[in-house]
Amino acid sequence: MKLAHIPITLAVVALTSCVSFQSHPISAEQTSAEFAQRSLSDPGLKTFLSEHKASSGSWNVNQLALVAAYFHPDVALARAEADEVAAAIKTAEMRPNPVFTFMPQFASQRVGPFTPWFFSPNVAIPIETAGKRSKRTEQALEAAEAARWRVSARAWAARSRVRAAMLELYSARRNIALLETEQKLHDEAIKKLTAQMEAGNVSPFELTQARLMLNRTRLALQDAQRLAATGEARLAAAIGIPVHALKAVNLDFSAFDSLPSPSGSQRKALTQRADLIALLAEYAAAESALRLEIARQYPDINVMPGYDYNSGQNRWQLGLNLPIPLNRNRGPIAQAEARRATAEKRFLAQQATIQGELDVALAAYQASRAKANIAAQLAEEAVGAANTTKRMVDAGDVSALELTRRQIETSTANVALLAAQIEAQTAAGALEDAMQATLK
Repeated sequence: MKLAHIPITLAVVALTSCVSFQSHPISAEQTSAEFAQRSLSDPGLKTFLSEHKASSGSWNVNQLALVAAYFHPDVALARAEADEVAAAIKTAEMRPNPVFTFMPQFASQRVGPFTPWFFSPNVAIPIETAGKRSKRTEQALEAAEAARWRVSARAWAARSRVRAAMLELYSARRNIALLETEQKLHDEAIKKLTAQMEAGNVSPFELTQARLMLNRTRLALQDAQRLAATGEARLAAAIGIPVHALKAVNLDFSAFDSLPSPSGSQRKALTQRADLIALLAEYAAAESALRLEIARQYPDINVMPGYDYNSGQNRWQLGLNLPIPLNRNRGPIAQAEARRATAEKRFLAQQATIQGELDVALAAYQASRAKANIAAQLAEEAVGAANTTKRMVDAGDVSALELTRRQIETSTANVALLAAQIEAQTAAGALEDAMQATLK
């Protein structure tokens, strides 16, 4: 091969190994249509659920949380960000490319029979020292680990939104049933009071009070119906699917039927919460970055073999390029040390924040759980009083109006019990969020 052909050959080899650009346009109309077609029978979703050992038969909080992890754009964005960070591992593992230099020269005066052209190709081969490549790769691996844990934290945030939306929908539906019963009782009481007022047995004031209570119940029922109407839309948005996909399935609210006892497992949040582990990984990445900057004190070597053809003579060369590290990379090392210190403080601050969240959430859950227990006792007492009144009515000792009043009191107690239970379930959700784990 002629020396003049060397650069052409190298250029061809380099170009044939290049990665070609692949166009990937997106369309707002297309993405909107794809979102509208999402459903809980999606084949990809079924595969995702089976991979997590979950069935698609019962759509409870945990199942829908997995659906949100599959569909919700926040989680999808976190996965894409994690993939972007992980792609840097390949960059960190790459060795620096050698540099080929070709500098032909022309002499205006020919010497004897020799060509006036002089050819001097050479190659600079960089050699990294002090294990820089391994330290760079270690930093990229730690950064990718932190990004993966942020995906878990984002998935838990999606689960929290799903649980809150389901609890709101559950509360609205239960309230509608209770308030419809109470409204019927108020209507019945007003009819009986009207009859007794016409007979002169009760005053108009009692009838007015009964009507005011009926109006309050009607307004409360209207609020519950409004929340039920928007609840499904809120839940669908929390999952990441269109609302019509949610209307086609039966929801399982059994998770809200009981209040689990708080266990000592919440302490694990101080060491095992996803966002905390992500910060630990970020600290490890900062340490790796410091090691890399310290390694950069030691200069890399460039070995430069070359060739020169001059006046019929073939001359081989071997050069060495070694930067003189006068500054010892002190500036970047100081910056890396400061970033490591910042990463440490960020981890400690988050750990302290989690400790406060746990203490507040645990106290709130214990207090609201105690309140729910008292509300349950009051509801039982109201049922007992209604049963006693019924026996007295059957015996002819009191009027039927008294039974209706006791039944209204029972219904009101049940509404208050539901409110206390929902408050406790909300507190349970806050405690689970502080733990990033479910109460059992």
